[in-house]
Amino acid sequence: MPDVIQPRLTEFSHRVSLCTMHDVVENSATMSLTREPVATIWAKIYALPNLPSFISPYGYAVKESQNRVTHRITMRYKVDLDFTSAAWVYEVRRKSPPRWYKVMGFYDNTPWIVLHAHLVEKSTEVTPPRNLLSAEDRQI
Repeated sequence: MPDVIQPRLTEFSHRVSLCTMHDVVENSATMSLTREPVATIWAKIYALPNLPSFISPYGYAVKESQNRVTHRITMRYKVDLDFTSAAWVYEVRRKSPPRWYKVMGFYDNTPWIVLHAHLVEKSTEVTPPRNLLSAEDRQI
């Protein structure tokens, strides 16, 4: 009898980008947060039913601790990435707004990696991850 229920491949229906966070100092008074994509993969996202998220009209999670795990994100073990405290997950959904999850921790259960995550933001105004090749929004 296995210790953990093995997910089925059909449950990996969420396309997510694994991102890393960088604080960029633009000048002496301004610092910006950028989230750069590292890998794009298929994942299974499971919302914990006893820990629901409450989203404000502005798209941010409110009335909950920032350290509370609200979702589990399962992916294949062969992603070959090291997860640190700077890890974020960006999910683009088909019909509902995109979401940002902060990775709170992880464990590897070969052949799977399970991320414990906190839903931080869900809105049509969500800023997608950006890398050096991303287009830049500029006002003229």
